[in-house]
Amino acid sequence: MGSQKKRQKQSSLHLTDKRHPVSGVFAAFIGLVSVVFFIMLCFISSQSHGKAGIMVGLGGICCFVLSLFGFVISWASLRRENIRPLFPSIAAIINGLSMVFYLVLYILGNLM
Repeated sequence: MGSQKKRQKQSSLHLTDKRHPVSGVFAAFIGLVSVVFFIMLCFISSQSHGKAGIMVGLGGICCFVLSLFGFVISWASLRRENIRPLFPSIAAIINGLSMVFYLVLYILGNLM
């Protein structure tokens, strides 16, 4: 009799009041926009054989600032209670890795 109740508990529907935070979804969107914008800047720079000018360089710095902003938003949304952490976690990973990549690329560009 006890195993039947246990099996019934495992297969029953579990409803929670956890939701995806809007700020986490927005931060993930910002991270994707930053990466797509950076890929477009790389394509523009390769088409001009590395002589694209200051606007492409400023676009790269804007990508870094955008990723920094997205990382701060995702971190703030991860600190909230009673949320589903999927989108804030994805946003933190995308924005964090792209920030590190942009920073390393900026440092390597200044060294050469």
